Amino acid sequence: MKRFILSSVIALSASNTMAMENSFYLKSSYGKVDTDVSSQEAQELFGTKLSDPNGWSLTLGYRFNNFLAIEGGYADLGEAEAKKSDNDVIPDMNGTYYYDYSYKAVLNAQTKMLGMFLSTDVSKNFYAGIRAGYQTWDAELKRKGNFNAKYEWNDDFSQVFDDISYNESLANSESTDGSDLYYGVSAGWSYNNWSLSLEHTIFEMDEQKPSLSSLGLTYNF
Repeated sequence: MKRFILSSVIALSASNTMAMENSFYLKSSYGKVDTDVSSQEAQELFGTKLSDPNGWSLTLGYRFNNFLAIEGGYADLGEAEAKKSDNDVIPDMNGTYYYDYSYKAVLNAQTKMLGMFLSTDVSKNFYAGIRAGYQTWDAELKRKGNFNAKYEWNDDFSQVFDDISYNESLANSESTDGSDLYYGVSAGWSYNNWSLSLEHTIFEMDEQKPSLSSLGLTYNF
């Protein structure tokens, strides 16, 4: 499938003889990211739910005709966060136990894309289409946390005569990368050299399939 997409792009580039006005276009988009991490998976990995961040993309395209284009771009899928904190004071017969902790995990991903966009006639006011291509991506997970605990022993008059404290900090990160397919749908409205579109794009990244639902603004030149 990957070879087919790239071969199609090369073949169309070599065989194209049609000249168009405004053959090139530049598009920026901004929207909401679905990390494709379920609540159960997030609970197992982070101990709490993972937020759905905002993401953006920038795309440069070339139209062979009113129906077919080749495009390349970059997408930043934002920073999804998982946060958890708590504190408590627990008395018992011999003293008092104090603790507090905080934990934060941040997952971010970026991707570079090359693919094709097949649509209805983009010279009309309204158009719709599908896109598919090949991407190279990288993702990073950062974790940071602190845990503090203290136990105070009391005498018969509730005076503290001894205590013990415990402190622990956590800070690490791990990264991964790969190459996979991406695909999506788009519907837009054109006026002169500008167009506004609603888009939904899915990025395959190993076993996860994060997606970006966005509003795009395109300038044709």
